Amino acid sequence: MPTPSLIVGLRLGGKKAAVFGDGPIAASRAVFALDAGADVVLYTGSVPESLSKWTDSGRVTAVPAAKYAASDISQFSVVFVAANAYGAQDIARDAHAAGVPVNVAGDGELSDFALMPTYRGASGLQIAVTTNGVAPRAASRLLREIVDKLPSDLEPQLVQVEQLAQVARTAELERAKVLASMDTSQSDNEVSQSATAADTPALRSTPSSVAEGPEFLDLATLRTSATQVAQDTDVATASAYVAHALSDLCFVYAAREQTLGAAALAWTRRAEKNAYGEWVSALRMETRLGAGHAAWGALAGGSRVAAIASAESLPYMAPVLVQLAARRQPIVVHAAAQSLDDASCVRSDVAGVFAALHSRAVVLASASAQEAHDVAAVAHAVAAAAQVPVVHVTSGALDADDTNSVHVLSHSQLAAFVADVAVTQLEPAEAVQRALSQFHAVSGRTYRSLEYSGSSDAETVFVALGAAAASAQAALPSIMQESRAGVLNVRALRPWDHAELVRSLPASVRHVVVLSATDGADALLADVSVAALISGAAHIGVCGESVLDASDADIANTMRTALGLDTVSEETEAEAEVEAEAKAEAKVEETPAIATPDASLDTALALAKRLAFPEAYATQLTARPDERTFAVKVSSLRRMTPDSYDRNIIHIEFDTRNTGLTYEIGDALGVYGSNDAQEVRDFCAAYGVDEDVLVTAVKDGRSQTRTVYAWLAHTLDVFGRPSKKFYSALAAFATDAAEAEKLEWLTTPEGAIEFKGRVADTVTYADILLEFASARPPITHLVDLIAPIKPRHYSIASSARMHPGSVHLCVVTVHWPTSRGPRAGQCTRFLDALNIGDAVTVSVKPSVMKLPPLDAQPVIMAGLGTGMAPFRAFIEERAMRKLEGIDVGPMTLYFGSRHRAMEYLYGEEFEAYHADGLLTNLRLAFSRDQKDKVYIQHKMRDDAELLADGLLANEGCFYLCGPTWPASDVKDAMVHAFTSHGGVKPTEASKVIEELKESDRYILEVY
Repeated sequence: MPTPSLIVGLRLGGKKAAVFGDGPIAASRAVFALDAGADVVLYTGSVPESLSKWTDSGRVTAVPAAKYAASDISQFSVVFVAANAYGAQDIARDAHAAGVPVNVAGDGELSDFALMPTYRGASGLQIAVTTNGVAPRAASRLLREIVDKLPSDLEPQLVQVEQLAQVARTAELERAKVLASMDTSQSDNEVSQSATAADTPALRSTPSSVAEGPEFLDLATLRTSATQVAQDTDVATASAYVAHALSDLCFVYAAREQTLGAAALAWTRRAEKNAYGEWVSALRMETRLGAGHAAWGALAGGSRVAAIASAESLPYMAPVLVQLAARRQPIVVHAAAQSLDDASCVRSDVAGVFAALHSRAVVLASASAQEAHDVAAVAHAVAAAAQVPVVHVTSGALDADDTNSVHVLSHSQLAAFVADVAVTQLEPAEAVQRALSQFHAVSGRTYRSLEYSGSSDAETVFVALGAAAASAQAALPSIMQESRAGVLNVRALRPWDHAELVRSLPASVRHVVVLSATDGADALLADVSVAALISGAAHIGVCGESVLDASDADIANTMRTALGLDTVSEETEAEAEVEAEAKAEAKVEETPAIATPDASLDTALALAKRLAFPEAYATQLTARPDERTFAVKVSSLRRMTPDSYDRNIIHIEFDTRNTGLTYEIGDALGVYGSNDAQEVRDFCAAYGVDEDVLVTAVKDGRSQTRTVYAWLAHTLDVFGRPSKKFYSALAAFATDAAEAEKLEWLTTPEGAIEFKGRVADTVTYADILLEFASARPPITHLVDLIAPIKPRHYSIASSARMHPGSVHLCVVTVHWPTSRGPRAGQCTRFLDALNIGDAVTVSVKPSVMKLPPLDAQPVIMAGLGTGMAPFRAFIEERAMRKLEGIDVGPMTLYFGSRHRAMEYLYGEEFEAYHADGLLTNLRLAFSRDQKDKVYIQHKMRDDAELLADGLLANEGCFYLCGPTWPASDVKDAMVHAFTSHGGVKPTEASKVIEELKESDRYILEVY
């Protein structure tokens, strides 16, 4: 078994590197080496223009490729070979023979290491050493070049310095055993042969926020041949135990959740071995676009690779999973369905999981700690048998702190189980079934891809996965006493079998309710809906109900509401504690339903105490206690379209000086809009509440005190659209029997048509509260019933380098008619009403819209209307780099809107950049300025040669931002370009575009 891959720093300062090839790839390899302090000899047919400043300074020496001789190779410390280099295989073999580490772009078999350009500087170049070249070819040479102390500015979550040094020394002793049998006649290749594995000391722990105490399993007690019971084990540790046992290298992609993967990291520090007797390297990695590339080198060398990730990391890993699936590379990602909000609070998060569904990876789900262990073992067996990536989704925030006794398989049992399942290579669906069957034989525990429980004659079935499914199953026995119902637990989300889903349901089913644990589009709901349509079950009605961040009791009541049953009131432990603490503290803390003047005085007194003694009460004065936000002020605001035009597009600038706000090119700005002040006051008057009364309520787990006006204007989305859950909850407050019945009826299948009509007509929380006059929940209850105002995210339209201390937005206001009068978008109306100097609460969110890594790469942008906002930032950023003397590549902008005279947004700026030559090509499509409509896809089709040359010949990047509708036409224009001028066969064009997407060179941000 080869030793695991190792992430190290390669010391190149003052040394020489050879680069072979032409074009951007060769140029990028040269830049990596130069940044790490090496001088470069470039064997090429033509020197890229981007390297001219280094050739002028003498740090790059160009040599005609034809003059290369094998004897040249020994003078170099490292060799880089571009994929297009002539004789790449021969050059790699020359490097192997000379013991010089070599990287061949795109060829893991010939490469001794994989590039990880997360860090490169005077202290070294970060790389992933692959096992295929280390042991027989370049072991001693690489070991001498490893940087013992990486620079302090290298982010600690990428590489923990002390851990690296220890792992490197351990790896050296392991490799010494391999080299002991080799002829090491050259002193340059000598490595101590006296060391053995037995000599290796336990890894010394390093100072860390992660404890190493008994809360992590003692692996020494779990290696016997019999199944053991692990006491007080949580979900994360149960899955990490399996990952550690069945892998050589474990990457931790925890985004902002620094406790995730703690057990695996602790076991690495203790030098715990896996089920195959090998040491395991667990390393915390950075979560960003392209996360997962570090796995390439390890997999190429034959290592067993696992990853531990939070769900919010999966969208960043998805492109790599696509590539690994296409190449049948096995990796197991254990993804916790949780993330951190901006206030560093753990919350349930399934949305990120859906990013893995389109990667062709197998996706399995578990709930409890026992299931996490069991399904983790199945996941590793499936990956080995099918040779594909597997994503194992574990339960998240709701079960993160729950510990239980877990029956774990020993190391020997786990290894034997995987070997038995993987005795022959299988297709993914076959591998899942075989693994589940074999696991039952080993453990006695039974799992199925789709697990139905409930009435055999059920009319309504609830479909869910993970923790939501477990909660639904727990609630089912009491529900079955009142209604014929069932639960379908989706254990295998991919591969997905439409027919199998329908076969799993009783023939009596008429309604399917998908319990959705995400606040966005639910892929499970889409899968179930499609299955019903195409598998002969169109008579089954499918709908979704949100259970995001819901407790077991909430999920049970959601099910009961869907079935038309009475909900069960259950005070949570947290609520009881809050109430008891408040009563013990002082009676004045209690706030009645609608505060009277006396109660208002009591609340004011309680607030005064919290302000007077902030440390004792942990008082925080902040606009958004639950978010990482910034208070910025409007410095400029102007309408960009004529007053007579029906589209109001505004340009806004915010002053960010002294706020701590920073942003990168492509980021989005989250704006927390407030409700219209007059509408709030009108609602307060109609509802019968005093807007100035202080009300204390628990929101997001925190006790917060605000006036009624502040709750309704700045916190609660009272003019947003409610879900069915709100109608049902409001019915409990109705004193009029007819109104209560109507509210309940609207949530039933019989009332679905009217309910959908209300949604289409934008009926709001406020509308419903005023329509059903007998239902008057107090403000303290409205805090729980009404969804919070969420930030609206807008692409940033500025470069921080060109506009330091400022951030710009380009926003179109939204209006539409309804039967109750005109409506306006909550946030865009808020922005449009701002004045210079007004304060606004904002946050920053990363996006996929990033400039390519090399300044010389061509950039092709297509923006419709306000969709060109990020491209203004792109152009400004490259303009600043050009001013700094950096050679930048060509830029092409396709801009589309209806009328040039009305909405040629930032037209004067673009014309100036075009005249300067920075914006190489400016293509404009104003659809309604002529008889025949002209769109950006028409302009792109005319530029077929330009597109093929920029994207294929020169490895450029393409971006589309704006509405969804032109995406397919834009793709057709690309296919035309590639087939007519790029030498691509028509049957291969779509594949080429998918490859561009996978390599982050065809990026869509459409809505």
